[in-house]
Amino acid sequence: MKKLLIFTLILTFITLTGCNIKGEYDIKGTVIEVDKAGSILVEDEKLGLIWLSLPEATDLTTLEKGQKVTVWTDGKIRESYPLQGTALDIEVIK
Repeated sequence: MKKLLIFTLILTFITLTGCNIKGEYDIKGTVIEVDKAGSILVEDEKLGLIWLSLPEATDLTTLEKGQKVTVWTDGKIRESYPLQGTALDIEVIK
């Protein structure tokens, strides 16, 4: 019985880990500022201003002030002013 429970828990964990599929974006707005230290300030249509830390692999030279972007976050937004969060992925809207 114990082995079945452990097997079920491991299988559930593996299944949930594989569910990190890119779905709806979290933030959609305009880039206000690009910080060379690896973050951007975005004015979101609903949330207002938000500083986003970018993944290390992000090429900052592709991001410019005034660009429209969609951003997927880790879901944790710190309530400061401006808001702060961590981006998992970012796409420039053409």
